[in-house]
Amino acid sequence: TVDYGGIPHIGVLVDNKVKALAYYTNILKMKPSPNGVFAGETQIQFLESSTNPDPIDVDPTYNMSAPPPGYIAEGRPVHAGRDRHVAITLHSLEPLKASLEANNVPYTMSYSGRQALFCRDLWGNGWEFGPPVTYAKATRLFPPYLDVDVEAATLETEPIRWGGVAHVGLLVQNTPITRRFYCDVLGMVDETDLRPEALPFPGLFLRCGEQQVHILELPNPDPNSVEDRPGHGNDRRTAYSVKSLVPVVQALEQEGVNYRKDKLSSGESVVFCYDPDANELMFVEDGNIQVIQEDMINMAPMVPWTRLW
Repeated sequence: TVDYGGIPHIGVLVDNKVKALAYYTNILKMKPSPNGVFAGETQIQFLESSTNPDPIDVDPTYNMSAPPPGYIAEGRPVHAGRDRHVAITLHSLEPLKASLEANNVPYTMSYSGRQALFCRDLWGNGWEFGPPVTYAKATRLFPPYLDVDVEAATLETEPIRWGGVAHVGLLVQNTPITRRFYCDVLGMVDETDLRPEALPFPGLFLRCGEQQVHILELPNPDPNSVEDRPGHGNDRRTAYSVKSLVPVVQALEQEGVNYRKDKLSSGESVVFCYDPDANELMFVEDGNIQVIQEDMINMAPMVPWTRLW
């Protein structure tokens, strides 16, 4: 069994770290970190690359909620909610809207009427932002730090108060194949019964400790074969903290999935691999994780939760 903690960081491809830092701190009002920025409890790491294989430009014809069968994307969809993206909680959308508009950054609002705003950075990376109420009922475990606590005095120095990552959204070609990989092989918990039935495309809600992975079976403008990706450690990625890497490696070997072991400069042991659609995963070993005990009868975290926040 793989014991998940959550998503400690996201890695995004950029062509210039200095330029990326200016964008994320000046426009999105995030705090600098040694390798990127902090959005509340979650780090966004900048992976500098001059050969980003993913298209940046938006395809203006891809503006529908769900494209017809056989649709081929010539670029990124207009609405980043139909693209790979990362959802992050914040105290209010209003100061973010004001900053985006002041800097001429285009954005869209949720197609379903939720309090959620979608935009992209200069390198095509999609982001979803919303208050805690937008995400609280999408999972059976909503960590307290995502429920942003705001004091008026804080907003004088922090115009946007960030919580952390609620979920990552990944593009795939085949939902059943993806479910087998993430649930049967990697042991994530299927919470797709909480996914809105009105969504007009196949997908999954999967829990990986404190956060979720949202699977979107939609046209993918990015190269989705491993041979066309930058390679382990150099690609955009989602990092997952796990109590031990042993069951991860065993599961990957049993499934015949290529992986790479490494040790970070911080001393942490990690494992890199790709999913069936060439989305990179990075598993970070953290022996201090307090394992979330699952109630297998009700298919939900035990109440009270065993996580020590």
